[in-house]
Amino acid sequence: MTSGITQLIPHLSGFLDDWIERQRVIHTVPGIQVAVRIGAELLYSRAFGVADTATGETLDTEHVFRIASHSKTFTATAIMKQVEGGRLRLDDTVAQHVPELADAPLGSSRIRELLGHQSGAERDGRAADFWQREAPFLDRDGLIAQLQHDRVFPANTHFHYSNLAYSLLGLILEAVTGTSYDAVIRDLLRPMSDAMTEPVRIGPELGVDGGFGLPEYSASGHGIPQAERGAGDDTDRTPPVIPPVDTRAESAATGFWANAETASAWVAAHALGTGLFLTDDTKRLMQRDESQVSTGGTTRWYGLGWIIRKIGDRRVIGHSGGFPGHITQTWADPKTGLAVSVLTNRIDGPASALATGIIALLDLAIDEVSDGTENTSDELLEPDAAGRYLSLWGDVNLVSLPGVMLQLSDTGLDPAGTAVVMHPDDDGALRADAESSFGDAGEAGDLQRDESGRVTAVTITGVTHYRPDVYLSREADMLAP
Repeated sequence: MTSGITQLIPHLSGFLDDWIERQRVIHTVPGIQVAVRIGAELLYSRAFGVADTATGETLDTEHVFRIASHSKTFTATAIMKQVEGGRLRLDDTVAQHVPELADAPLGSSRIRELLGHQSGAERDGRAADFWQREAPFLDRDGLIAQLQHDRVFPANTHFHYSNLAYSLLGLILEAVTGTSYDAVIRDLLRPMSDAMTEPVRIGPELGVDGGFGLPEYSASGHGIPQAERGAGDDTDRTPPVIPPVDTRAESAATGFWANAETASAWVAAHALGTGLFLTDDTKRLMQRDESQVSTGGTTRWYGLGWIIRKIGDRRVIGHSGGFPGHITQTWADPKTGLAVSVLTNRIDGPASALATGIIALLDLAIDEVSDGTENTSDELLEPDAAGRYLSLWGDVNLVSLPGVMLQLSDTGLDPAGTAVVMHPDDDGALRADAESSFGDAGEAGDLQRDESGRVTAVTITGVTHYRPDVYLSREADMLAP
């Protein structure tokens, strides 16, 4: 029996298409790009919606997004390359490499403290309206000036996320290598072609060649419609375009661009055993917990350049990214190389929830197929029943897997959390697994077929859900007074 993600993705891809597009519409996101891979093998790559609401340009999988704080993973990796080469030590102080800060409070900070956000440096300084395009991002002189401030906390007392600290790491890389940050990144990224079978689309700043050619086109960033703020025309809910900006000396913290295929390949390459970028010993050092951060009922950890969290039983590394008009998220399992990247071009897009939801769904599918005690082959359960069905109460999507059927909803951000698992009973009928439930647990789901044998509907708790074309032909009668 095949139960791996590679074998299950083709059966889940139809639902993923429906669900991601539905979430794009619900959250009024102009465009969403998604990639799922295991190591070098790309399993799923899609683009939904538009790259720009002003032009209506269709989004495709080659458009690049600003991936913002993903930049920290590149900067941290470049720092650790210097450590491996003996040109830098994690216990080196800032003042050893940036003499302008010798008398500043941060001058005594260690490289490791900067990497793990334990230096106490301010997040963005005291004048950070460049994040809403009211000022330019800091140049080198402006960055040095901001870094002269007192610490927010003494070193190693609290995790305090800092874009200034990572921008400072960019200056340290320039001092150690004697080259520009962009040149350091070009050298770092050369092995990317070994990690991908698709074109490499990545760089440290939109105006800088990352070594693989500038992007031919990029997805525009978008803001929040005034109607959603209770202002303006209530009918106009089109997210406005946010023009791009140059991150200047803060590229090391937030300047990177990429498409989902390349972002997922980058994080997947940091799985153990790939032989890419760093030794496994260094990867383990970067990926272990330096800090625990518990907010809003969610616990995450931070290593040296990596956000770490658990999705079910799976421990993943990755990073989120927030930029004017873009929200992005990439996660990877360092044990297996499974990686998921979701890029959105709206300032409050649901990238993190979608990426987490995809991994949770993949693991649910693996667990249910693997746990099926009656499954003796790879034969799909009622494969012709797979797909989307509509009713007046909403939608349901059936996913056929070996020996099991998943009943999923595309309206929520966590389809695995609301999934209904169905197995054939002794009479061969689909029956929802028995459990305490307000839904159809223990009940049969009856498939209805037309004269040609095509499945046209499924009945769930007595309510008929129709194929979209059939439902749309019946809706007018349902709504007739």
